[in-house]
Order: sequence, then C-alpha cells, then structure tokens
Amino acid sequence: MRFAVRLLTLAAAIAILAAAPPPDPLTALAAANGRAATVHLRASGKRVVEGRTVTTVVDQLGPQRLLRRCINEVCGGTWFDGSREWTFGLNEVLLPEETDEVTLIERTLAEIVSYAFAEPAFRAAGGTVVHEGSDRWRVRARDGVELIAILDPASRAIRRVEMPGGRGIASYGRDARAGGATFALDRSGPLETGPLDEVAVVPGAIGLPAGAALAIEGDAPLPLGEDPIPIVPCTLGGRGARCMLDSGATPSAMTLAFAEALHLEPHGEIEIAGLGRFATGFVEAGPLELGPARFARGRFAVVPQSSAARFDVVVGSDLLGRVRLVLDRGRRTARILPSGGAAPPGPAALVTFHAGSPIVQTMFGPQGARALVDTGDQAILSFGYAAYRQGPQWPVISRGQALGIAGADDILTVDVPEVHIGALALGPTRATVRRTQGLAHVGIGLWDRFIVDLDEASGRLSFSPR
Repeated sequence: MRFAVRLLTLAAAIAILAAAPPPDPLTALAAANGRAATVHLRASGKRVVEGRTVTTVVDQLGPQRLLRRCINEVCGGTWFDGSREWTFGLNEVLLPEETDEVTLIERTLAEIVSYAFAEPAFRAAGGTVVHEGSDRWRVRARDGVELIAILDPASRAIRRVEMPGGRGIASYGRDARAGGATFALDRSGPLETGPLDEVAVVPGAIGLPAGAALAIEGDAPLPLGEDPIPIVPCTLGGRGARCMLDSGATPSAMTLAFAEALHLEPHGEIEIAGLGRFATGFVEAGPLELGPARFARGRFAVVPQSSAARFDVVVGSDLLGRVRLVLDRGRRTARILPSGGAAPPGPAALVTFHAGSPIVQTMFGPQGARALVDTGDQAILSFGYAAYRQGPQWPVISRGQALGIAGADDILTVDVPEVHIGALALGPTRATVRRTQGLAHVGIGLWDRFIVDLDEASGRLSFSPR
C-alpha cells in the first residue's frame, strides 16, 4: 500500500509538471539583464576629438533617453521620450524634431537597447516580439519599424540590431552592471552615442533641460523700425539694445561690441554657419526684456557686426521657440505673446523642426521643398543655385550680392510662376537664388502682404491679410 501511494504521488507530480506552461523566454531575458528597463541609468564618457575634449552623458530609463554632449563648455543634445525626439542647444530650450523614418527606427531601437521589449508592458502597449531562435528576436514597437535584435547566447545581452534585410543599425559590447542592470558601454552606429566609460544608477525620473526661464506680463506691442527685417528695441543686462527677431538663427547671439559694453568675455567654442562659417565663443547675460516678455538669463554666441542690418542682439529660434511672435508691418508692431491659443484666421503652414530650426513645406516649380522659416531673410522665398540648376531655370531679373554675418553671397532674382507655403497660395512670386544656400528659406518678405504669426511651440505659421 505504501509503495502504491508513492507511485500515485509521483504520477501526480509528473502530471502537474506536464500541465505547467514552459518558462517565458522574454521573462528570462529580462531577468538575465537585471530588468534594465525599470532602472534609471546614467552613463558618461570623455574623448579627445581633433584636440577638443568631448564629454557625453546619457540618461536611460526604459525607452526614454536624454543625451547631452559638451565641447569646451558648449552643450547640446537630444531628448527621446520613447515616441518622439526633441533637440536642445545653447539655451537648452527643447524643440521637437519632425517625425520621419529615423524616428520610427528610434522607437523600436530604444525598446531593444533598454531591454524594455522583454517586459510585459511592451506587449500590452501594442508592441510585438517574435522569437526566431536562441539569439534572435524580431521586434516592433507600436508605431515603429520592425528590427532584429541579436543577443549573446551566453550572457543574453544585446550585441547587434539590424533591419530585417540585414543592414546594421547599431552594435553593442563591453557590458557593465549597475544595480544589477546591464548597460553596454561600447555603442556604435548612426543613432548611437559612441563609447562611454562608466555607468551608475540614478534615483528618480530623468530630469529634462528647463530652458531659459521666461515670464510674459501683458501683450503690449513693440515698435518696428524701417528695417527690411524685424528689429525691435529691447534691453539686455540693463542696457538698451536693438534686437533682431531671427527665427532662422540658432543659437541666439550678440555683437562683439555689445558684449564688450557689458564687460563680458567670450568663452567656449561655437561654430556659426550662414553666408560664412566661423568659430566663436559665447557669453551669458540677462535679463533679456522684449516688451512684456522677460528671459531671466540667456546664452549668446558672439558675432561681428553685420553690414546688412544694424542690431546688437539676435534673438534666435532657441529663444523664440518659447513664445508666439506676431509681426504686423502695416502697423509697424511686433507682439511677443505666450505660445498657444486659437489660430488666427487665414491660411497656415505646419511648422516642424530639424536640428533646432523651424521648417515648413513649400511648393515652387514642379516639386515640393522643405524650407527654413527665416524671419531674418528679407526675401519672400530664397533657394540655392544647385536647386535652380536642376530646373526649371526661370529667367533672371537681376543680379547682386546678399550681405550677412561674416560673409556675402552672389544672388540672382527670378520670378517664380506659382508658389505655395503650406495652405497659402501666393501665385507669381519674386524669389532670390543664392550661390551657397542649401535649404530653401521662407523669409519675412511676406509681411508686405500679410500679418505673420509664428508659434513654433504650437507648430504653426499663420498668415492674415493686412
């Protein structure tokens, strides 16, 4: 009888084991890597590149990542929230990047490299994972592209991420442990940070750049002068100045003469690109007061005085990205307002950002073109000679030169039969062709016919008839 009981007990145990589901390989993968997706990790590294020390700091929490790079005291970087990316520069104002194919890749890549794809929340949010063998996983984030994650068979750590066709996206190695979580210090690929030196656990959420502190009290307009671009009176550091409102400029800047008047010594190193290209330093000053708007402090690249326009300070997109700018040349006023609110009547264009610069979709000639919104360009539309050569080559009306900071450029003036800026149809439009210009520009020449309302943070450029 005792022997029979033992046989029954053994049979019951075998039945229970047979009925139990097999271990979840994703759960095992997450555990093998210390459930890295649930830990706020901060990694850093220093490298000397062309004689300059580059410091990189990466914060990772699940698919969220904040990347900051500093070269000679000048810092900038990107913030990816798991779905969308923002860039920030000298004044640390977050500006949203346009959603494109790279963004779709980043959505899945971030889930893989953080091991978030191995957590139940990934599948609950609409992500998909298919196991293709002991070391290969086919992963797609919700609203992302499909990628292949290749693991080390022994450690279960990520080694490579590639497209389904085999094209490599990123490679990983030299794994370190922080709080038990796996983090690869060697990271290569066009969307990765490069090598890092160390990693540690940081408590709490990822702290985002706060940007230049801003207060707006009232909506009193600022007077516009006779200049062909928007220049308004302002104060910086308690000293009266002329501020050019230039959405095409990043970073904001001040002239060397004005920096000297404020007894400020430039430091760091920034490259400025426009009609010319040169290296310069930056200064920090404040407050900057533009009518009712007050930035407590800001950082400004130091530039030579331009012969094309008389200004002391350039308020660029890295500060204008915090406000709504309404330019009414008929009344000779500029208004600085809080971002948001109802859109004004009239046609509008969707504003996106690329590398911190506002972009709209235009149409001139047979094909559309993305164009920089540049309130510092007095033309209605300008584009490069390379685009003009591709055709159609409209007849040249005149030739001349354009002047700007640190340079001049040869220009042609042409009549384009039909121009569209977003939903705005302009019809025949006089445009400028510049020899060295790459991206097309939508300039402030539009203010001769429309009230121009630019709200970068709301992604909107509106035109109201004067």
